[in-house]
Amino acid sequence: MNEVIIREITSEDKEMFLCAMQSSHALHHPWVKAPITPEEFDEYFSRYQKPNQKSYLLLSDNNLAGVFNISEIVRGYFQNAYLGFYAVAAYAGKGYMSTGLKLILTKVFKDIGLHRLEANIQPENTRSIWLVKKNGFRYEGFSPRYLRVNGVWQGHEHWAMTYEDFIKDNNEALEKDHINIVAYNTEWPLLAKAEMVKLRASFPANSVIDIQHVGSTAIPGMASKPIIDIQIAVRSLEEMKIIAVPILQKLAYEYWEDNPDHERMFFVKGMPPYGNGRTHHVHIVETSSRHWKGKIFFRDYLLSHPEAAEKYQQLKIKLAQEHKYDREQYTDAKSEFINQILKLAQN
Repeated sequence: MNEVIIREITSEDKEMFLCAMQSSHALHHPWVKAPITPEEFDEYFSRYQKPNQKSYLLLSDNNLAGVFNISEIVRGYFQNAYLGFYAVAAYAGKGYMSTGLKLILTKVFKDIGLHRLEANIQPENTRSIWLVKKNGFRYEGFSPRYLRVNGVWQGHEHWAMTYEDFIKDNNEALEKDHINIVAYNTEWPLLAKAEMVKLRASFPANSVIDIQHVGSTAIPGMASKPIIDIQIAVRSLEEMKIIAVPILQKLAYEYWEDNPDHERMFFVKGMPPYGNGRTHHVHIVETSSRHWKGKIFFRDYLLSHPEAAEKYQQLKIKLAQEHKYDREQYTDAKSEFINQILKLAQN
C-alpha cells in the first residue's frame, strides 16, 4: 500500500470527487448515498464548510481512496461528533480505510480535541462494522428506524470511541497501570463485601449462583496489589455475555473483550486511562469451570497454610520488582507456584 494522507476537502476536488463516487455507487448502495452530481457536491461542500462539520479526503498518490465525514461537532460538556465514511471502489478491501481511520482518530482526539466519536452503521453492513471494531470502537446498542438512507428509515448499530479508548495502549497509560505490592489493608474484606452486595443486586434474580472474594486481598495479613478480586459463578457464560457487560459498565467496569481465555469474562474497575488505578477485578465463570474451583481451592489452602502464604507473598514481591510494567509476565511467572498449590489442595 502506498503512503496515504488525509486533508480537508476543497472546491477544487469536485471533479475528482464526483468521478470516484460515481464509480463507487454499487459499493455504497444501500448503506450510504454519496454525492454523484455537481449539484449534490455543491450542497455537500457547502454543508461541510460549517464550523461544526468536517470532511476529510483520504488520498494515495493524490488519488482519492476514501472519504471521512465528522459531523454535528458539539462542544461544552459533551465534546462529541459523528463519523461517516465511504471507500472508493478501487481501494476497498485493501487496508486504505483502516489506515485512514487511524489518521482520522488522531485528528479528532488530538487536533480537534473531542472526547467522543460515534459511528452509526446498519447491522447488515458488516464490512463497516468490522472496520470500526478493528480500530477500537465499542458497541453501544441498536436503534430501529434511526437514520433515513435512500428515503427509508433504517435501524443502526451505535459504535463509539472515547479519548480514553484512543490512548489506552500508549506508553503513559501503560506506565500508570503498573504492578504495586502494598501492605495488607484491613479494609479490603469490607470493600469486597460492599462490592459483592452491589454486584448481586445489579444482576437479575437467580442469575448469580455464588459470589466470592478471592485472590490475595482475601488472605488476612498478605501484602498484595490493592485490587479486590471477586469471582461470580453462573450457569451459562453465553447468557452472561448478553447481560453482564451493560450491567458492569454501569458500575464503572471495563470489559476485556479480547480475553483469550473463553472460560472466563474479565472486568476491571479503575484501570488507567479510564481511572487513576485498578481497584476491582470481576471474574465471571461457570460453576463447572476450572477457574471457579481453582481460585477457591488456592485461597482456602493459603488461609490454612501460613507457610505457603508467606512463600507466595515473597514470590509476588520479587516478581513485582522484576515485571513492574508487564502484567502478563508477572502473572505467568506465578503460575508454577499456583499450580503446585492447587495439586496439594486437591489431594
